[in-house]
Amino acid sequence: MHLRAAAWFTLAMRTLLLALALLAACDDAGPAAVDAAPADAGAVDAAAVDAAVVDAAPGDASAVDAAVRDAAPLDAAPLDAAPRDAAMPDAFIPDAFVGPQDDTLRLHHVQARGTHNSYHLRPQMVFHPSHDYSHAPLDVQLGEQGVRQFELDLHARIESGFDVFHLPLIDPETVCYAFEDCLRTLDRWSRTHPGHLPIIIWIEPKDEGSAPVNGHVPSVDRMSELDAAILGILSRDQVFTPDDLRGPHASVRDAVLADGWPPLAAVRGRFIFALLDTGAHRAAYVGDAADLAGRLLFVDADGPDDPRAALLKINDGTSDAARAAVAAGFLVTSNVDAADDPPEDRAARRAATLANGVHFLSSDRPAPASPDDTDWLDIPGGTPARCNPVTAPAACTPEALEAL
Repeated sequence: MHLRAAAWFTLAMRTLLLALALLAACDDAGPAAVDAAPADAGAVDAAAVDAAVVDAAPGDASAVDAAVRDAAPLDAAPLDAAPRDAAMPDAFIPDAFVGPQDDTLRLHHVQARGTHNSYHLRPQMVFHPSHDYSHAPLDVQLGEQGVRQFELDLHARIESGFDVFHLPLIDPETVCYAFEDCLRTLDRWSRTHPGHLPIIIWIEPKDEGSAPVNGHVPSVDRMSELDAAILGILSRDQVFTPDDLRGPHASVRDAVLADGWPPLAAVRGRFIFALLDTGAHRAAYVGDAADLAGRLLFVDADGPDDPRAALLKINDGTSDAARAAVAAGFLVTSNVDAADDPPEDRAARRAATLANGVHFLSSDRPAPASPDDTDWLDIPGGTPARCNPVTAPAACTPEALEAL
């Protein structure tokens, strides 16, 4: 960026931020109180913005955007946060819809579309080809694209709460920045389509380092807040938990091996959360609950012999490991493409993963980008889900799985 352009940009940013602060003060205090009102608690720190403009790499507009967000007081509501819809009931009321085979078809009989980094938007400057893709808003993915599995990367705010994005500065763009807003979007869609198949949400905690970065701190120290953050938006009855699956068995693994996943009648219209981590974040979340008792989330297991094994994230869905896990009754999610893969490799991997019976196929391309686009995750016969070609009984039909 030339010096003259940089100076103009800095002046424009300062002018815009000052105008926004004055408007906010006017709205909060009324026309006569502008001079007498205390400083607006939500005002942006212009000095922090100046520093970001000076330090940002040429053309890196996303760095400035991130600095504007992070310069706001950390106890303020996120810029895109909205109060919970007052029309939505506080308690979850199960819908009366019952599928024609809900007592016999089980969750592991399903094969459905998912998305990788489900919040992701193409950054203004693409630093790596794997970042060169965008997803639709979460409710559009649910309604128009038939997505039933999501992946959200969480970054812990300095004081409380979590934000959802990929990487600070170089890949920060997202369809829902505040975790609460992502959950609200999913919740509203769920409550207006209560006959849906359960929505699987993989939560991947992210850390940028040991020191605060762009208003975020290591999330490993904040795993104890995760359940409360989810229950701040969803009711407990909306979430199918490890306790619900375990029942009288010693572990969730024992329950899966003995009984399989429950009938669709028990999980329809609900959410299933799983922690995508097998290291320090998982240890911090599980704590002393080795059997996940009282925890809201399942966790990615070390393998099929782990007592915590119920949902497994096996990135290579074409592998023997994925095939064996499906056969044993575990719910398997696999990545099936990436933005920087050759198109022919993406197509081959999708086809092999579908044939292997993987339950949720996580894609960067869940829908065609144009009417003539063929490079996307099509699930033949899915409406949107289909009967799993490996695990489903012969009597299964796609309409019995979901008919909204």
